[in-house]
Amino acid sequence: MMITFLALVTFAATMYLILGNLPMVARDTYDALAATTQRAQAQGQLKPRLAFAALWVLIFALSCF
Repeated sequence: MMITFLALVTFAATMYLILGNLPMVARDTYDALAATTQRAQAQGQLKPRLAFAALWVLIFALSCF
């Protein structure tokens, strides 16, 4: 019972912190993706990396069914 309570409190605190800082998290995520995309494009690796990402998305999507 106590472990379940501690897990729920930890989950609630984590969700509060994430949702409270959602604009900052979204901005940081966008900045990281933009920088990575620019670097990959400059190195000529954008299409292979996008294909690899699409492959993983497809694998995870198919594993749901």
